[in-house]
Amino acid sequence: MKNSAIAKTASRGQTLRPGLLDVLLIGTIALAGSAISYLGYQSLRKAEALRREEIFSATVETVLSSVELELTRAVEVARNGGLMLELQPQLQRKDFNHYAQGLTRQLPSVQVLEWQPVVMGAERTQFEASARAQGLQDYRIVEPDEKTGAWLTAPARDDYVPVLYAWPEKGAALGFNLGADPLRMASKLKAASLAEPVASESFRILRGDIQASASFGFAITAAVLGEPDGTGSVKARAYLAVVIELPLLLQHAAGHANDGHLDLLVYDQAMSLSKPIYTGIGPDSDLRALTADGSVAELAAQAGDRIKSLAVAGRKWQVVLHPRPAYFAALPKAHANWVLGAGLLCTLLLMFAARHLQRGRRSLLLAQHNLLDERQRLQNVIEGTGAGSWEYNFETDEMRVNERWAEIGGLDPKAYAVKTGYDWQTDCHPDDVAMLKQTLLKHLSGERANYQVEFRRRHVDGRWIWVSARGKVLRRDARGRALTIACTMVEIGERKEAEARVLELNSTLEQRVAQRGAELEEAMLKLRQSQEELTRSQARATLNTLAAGVSHELSTPMSNSLISANTVAALAKEFAQAMAAGGLKRIELERFVGRVSEGSELVVRNLERALDLMQSFRQVATDQASEQRRRFDLRTSVQELLEALAPSLSLQPHRIDLNIPNGIELDSYPGPLGQVLTNLINNAYLHAFDGMEQGGVLKISAEAAGPNHVRISCRDNGRGMDAATLEKLFIPFFSTKIGKGGSGLGMSIIDNLVNKTLGGSLQVESAPGEGTSVHVTLPLMAPQVRD
Repeated sequence: MKNSAIAKTASRGQTLRPGLLDVLLIGTIALAGSAISYLGYQSLRKAEALRREEIFSATVETVLSSVELELTRAVEVARNGGLMLELQPQLQRKDFNHYAQGLTRQLPSVQVLEWQPVVMGAERTQFEASARAQGLQDYRIVEPDEKTGAWLTAPARDDYVPVLYAWPEKGAALGFNLGADPLRMASKLKAASLAEPVASESFRILRGDIQASASFGFAITAAVLGEPDGTGSVKARAYLAVVIELPLLLQHAAGHANDGHLDLLVYDQAMSLSKPIYTGIGPDSDLRALTADGSVAELAAQAGDRIKSLAVAGRKWQVVLHPRPAYFAALPKAHANWVLGAGLLCTLLLMFAARHLQRGRRSLLLAQHNLLDERQRLQNVIEGTGAGSWEYNFETDEMRVNERWAEIGGLDPKAYAVKTGYDWQTDCHPDDVAMLKQTLLKHLSGERANYQVEFRRRHVDGRWIWVSARGKVLRRDARGRALTIACTMVEIGERKEAEARVLELNSTLEQRVAQRGAELEEAMLKLRQSQEELTRSQARATLNTLAAGVSHELSTPMSNSLISANTVAALAKEFAQAMAAGGLKRIELERFVGRVSEGSELVVRNLERALDLMQSFRQVATDQASEQRRRFDLRTSVQELLEALAPSLSLQPHRIDLNIPNGIELDSYPGPLGQVLTNLINNAYLHAFDGMEQGGVLKISAEAAGPNHVRISCRDNGRGMDAATLEKLFIPFFSTKIGKGGSGLGMSIIDNLVNKTLGGSLQVESAPGEGTSVHVTLPLMAPQVRD
């Protein structure tokens, strides 16, 4: 017992130990993989951040260098110009224009170049005359009137600083006394005291018409100093003002910023750090603090902006570069997260692979045991389907077959064995050999994925049997040549016989279809003839009904006429006897005349009634008996039809309401139209009012349906029809009253007359319990009836 327990414990330990080692291996892979992935992620993230900072710094440095270069050039232009003009005490207009023209070509951002001499009050008149003598017509020292927008002659002052020369002269504010403007003089006085060019505050550039342009700029003023006085101090004798337009000055810098997807903003620190003096904001920028007129109102620097301060001729400027969303989109893609994800994914894959190998190791023995069982199961499946199988090795020329393969050929499955050098062509029908070779070669060469063919195989008794073979190459060498092929083969003789019978039936199918088509054509011809005959029979039946009804109607007026005539004849006889007796009195004569007059009137009225009936019957009968075309009034024709039908309809407890206005005239066929209405009335009395003892109402109405058509409606309050009956309504010989007075042709005849003879259309609406409405739409002029 003790040894057994020890053996079980040892066995349990062997079972637990591999499981614990597997867990430790998986844990080690997870820990090592996660650590390596995280370290790679951190390293790559720092490298990517450094790379993005380098790109940003390089772009910013390019823009700032461009800004500094342009500002330095502008300051040097003012400095050099002041020094050069300082050597020309008597500067002439043409010399200044020549110098200014060359300067503006070299520096396009210089919009205005002005020479502003200091003029004492006592020298004003001479100064103005000298300016006019140089071609400046009407030159005078002026000052602007901001209220009226006009230039006014400057009042008397101790000194003036007027604009004498300007380039370009067109639109320049010549004669403008800057000495009266403390804001403009501040930078000039500073430039004179420092003997250095000084920049002014930014301003909208002022033209000669005192209208400010849309462009912002600033002026760099260089003082042109005179000779020292007795005290040794030096005063400015003139100023050279270089007016620079900011958009042109910063054009190249803004281009570099836009190429790098950056917004460029420039602030004058002495003015405001929320209102830039220049903005280069792209259309895709996220800076949208714009006023209604498009100018920038308040736009302070944002987090993440690159800011640099610049000294511009004595003023402090601040340059801000703001990255747009497109800047971040254009940066190199970050791969750190992908590296981390890929590392973790690889770790998971390694864990999964290790686990899979562990499971594979444990299941390997089980798979080996199951392999034999699987092979046996496959053999059982092949034998169960009745398929023969063969396998051929091209290297050893060895062929193996199962018992069913031999059995299909009529061989002894126990004793038969394939001999070396077996030639399969000897067992195939000669007509199938070429096809078999071609199909097999296509599969062996790789042109076809499978080998599949049907052919005739020799049976041991000499006959040929049909078989179907399916196979595939199992092994190929490095050059793609087949090494082993396996195939199954089943007998398909019964299927081939069935296919032959189908082919035989198909060969005679066309002949049988043609024969049946001829029979159907003959049947359809007979059916049409029968339908036409039934139509004529129904028309004759309608006439017989009319004749019987009219005969019944005529009997009353004719009987009354006969009685009245007999009464008058008896009175005449009595009167003759009284006259012969000689006892005739006047009162008897008057009574005789009165009774004869009454009898005569009664005879006349009854005969007139009979005559009216005969005329109506004659018209209806004529219309019913022919398809004669004529012009007729619709209401009159329908009234005549109803009068003809009145004798038979009066026996029913139902009524017909007629609502057809006068004046609807048709050029059509009243006979077919009367037959249509007669059938509709008969259908209503026979079907719609079936089971109704009283209260049945059929309303016949008509109304215009456009300029050339009329719509006749027959609505009853009868039983109605369900959807199934409505769907079969126009099928010949379909009737719910077959054997009870219904022929099943009424609606078929109506449809044929309306669509073909009268050239109209028919619509039926019905529902159970809601009655039936038949709408007949006819043209006012019917088409010609075709034979």
